[in-house]
Amino acid sequence: MDRDKIKILFDANRLSDAAQLLNERPEDSWAQYMLGRIAWKEGRRADAIEYYERAAASDPESEAAVALEQAQEIMNFFNKDLYNP
Repeated sequence: MDRDKIKILFDANRLSDAAQLLNERPEDSWAQYMLGRIAWKEGRRADAIEYYERAAASDPESEAAVALEQAQEIMNFFNKDLYNP
């Protein structure tokens, strides 16, 4: 798996191409992290969190653990003023 190539595809918004390469290595924690980033970018928040959880479980010190924490904070945000009928 060529991480540089995947990063270039991700940055170029060629998400399906990047995901295809990442899915070749489902046991790789970095691949799970990047699949989470792709899912987040596509608006699939629950999928992204699942990918981050898998990656963080494999490598608790990885950037996936930070991404998981940030994603959970975003999802837990509640502003009662925005929901006032």
